[in-house]
Amino acid sequence: MLYICILYIIKLYMEAIEPGVVYDLKNFNTDSYQRLTFVSKGPEGFIKGTTNEEVVNMMIDRFYSLQKRSFSVENQVIIENLKGVRRMLAKRLTNKVEKLKDSNRYVSSN
Repeated sequence: MLYICILYIIKLYMEAIEPGVVYDLKNFNTDSYQRLTFVSKGPEGFIKGTTNEEVVNMMIDRFYSLQKRSFSVENQVIIENLKGVRRMLAKRLTNKVEKLKDSNRYVSSN
């Protein structure tokens, strides 16, 4: 039941405009939104936007700030879990780069 309530709350506050790429995030206690756009590939190359890594790093920073104001075990668990997500994202990126190198499609940004 709690899980269903959480999903209902999430649906009320976040709308996928272009699933996987563009989201409107509701501002607290208002009817206004902030748009979050992830980087994506278009026909002519990359379309600007942020990355999963940036969002996770932002959330880690946010929870560290909350933790400084008012310690909670839940915040600490969230921080540790987000750090785990960050490690998996780094591993995922490393694997993608290795696959591109193996197929000779990797272009260094240097």
